[in-house]
Amino acid sequence: MNAWELSLLHQINTAWSHPVLDWLMPALSAIEAWLPLIILAVLLTAWRGGKRARIMLLCLGIAIGLGDGVISNTLKKSVGRVRPRDALAGITIRDLGIASPAFMRLFEKPVVKPSEPNGATTGKSFPSSHTVNMFAAATVIACFYRRAGLFMYLLAAAVAYSRIYCGAHWPSDIPPSMAIGILVGLGVVFLSRRFLRQA
Repeated sequence: MNAWELSLLHQINTAWSHPVLDWLMPALSAIEAWLPLIILAVLLTAWRGGKRARIMLLCLGIAIGLGDGVISNTLKKSVGRVRPRDALAGITIRDLGIASPAFMRLFEKPVVKPSEPNGATTGKSFPSSHTVNMFAAATVIACFYRRAGLFMYLLAAAVAYSRIYCGAHWPSDIPPSMAIGILVGLGVVFLSRRFLRQA
């Protein structure tokens, strides 16, 4: 591991920590906790947004399914990079507390604990599926609604940062994951528009 990456990981994961971030960063990473709001937003968009919005939602579904289920999953198995929290001692693991249903985790005290290396030789650190998914979604949205897309890019960047802060990914996992997400989003929108023109 490069010295610069270890240094940056230490800065983000340990030196630049704050009690507010100890809740916020795991909350951004816990996509399942936000599912009720996400589902509501999708339903409202499909209902009130018209044909343009429904095409965007279709592109979103395809981009996330392709980026997460195919590309990220395949690369994780092929690369097998161990996560920082499994590879190193001294990494701070942060997560939301346990609760059911999942959205109630947002109201629990966050869990902050030191890492315990498990001797794993393979893992799922690269790429960051959270980052791929968020940047794919932001790209698709930006292609249809520029202002909303800008907000989504900021949110995607915050989620990507949270993955390092929580000890789940190395800093070098993030830029390629961002690029994958953007390319997937652009590719899906390009192909969908081409298909619709020919239909």
